[in-house]
Amino acid sequence: MTGLRQQLRAATAPLHEAVDEAFAGFRLDSRTGYVQFLSAHWRAVQPLECCLEQAGIDRLLPDWPQRTRRMALSADLERLGIEPPTPLPAPRIASLEGLWGAVYVLEGSRLGAKVLSRRVDCGDRPAPLAYLTHGADRSLWPTFLERLETAGPPAFGAPLLAGAEAAFALFLTASRLERGACQPSSAFQGTLLAAP
Repeated sequence: MTGLRQQLRAATAPLHEAVDEAFAGFRLDSRTGYVQFLSAHWRAVQPLECCLEQAGIDRLLPDWPQRTRRMALSADLERLGIEPPTPLPAPRIASLEGLWGAVYVLEGSRLGAKVLSRRVDCGDRPAPLAYLTHGADRSLWPTFLERLETAGPPAFGAPLLAGAEAAFALFLTASRLERGACQPSSAFQGTLLAAP
């Protein structure tokens, strides 16, 4: 039987591709592009994490406090002298299965961070990298996958997929809000959300 990860990956492939394409316009080798990148992530991560917490994600993932990244995002923006932008409205995730789907997207978004952190250039000052390096010293993705397969939904279904789709849609909307006049750059495509 195919695992939940593989089924989620296959079912969300078009959304995953759309998010990668939308984020391809951010130039991390410029301060402006990096600010836009972080701002887009803030718009999606902040409401998504808060939504998951209100729905009781800590019951599914006891190490949830170690996984949250909105404070790291806020710290990076503050170091760049930027006020965090208005977050997007939080999605409605009505089931435990939906929570697993949304966290799958959030945790998967870490996978390209190491590559991206090496591309950031803020000019004459060191780039703040708290968000992109968050959890780099821990095995957060493997431990999430283990929990998903052992404590997650008994089978792949519509609620699990709906949670993942809601999270991908939030990232997609946030990237489009911030992208503005950035020109696409294939150098960054496919690294935001490395296929989980």
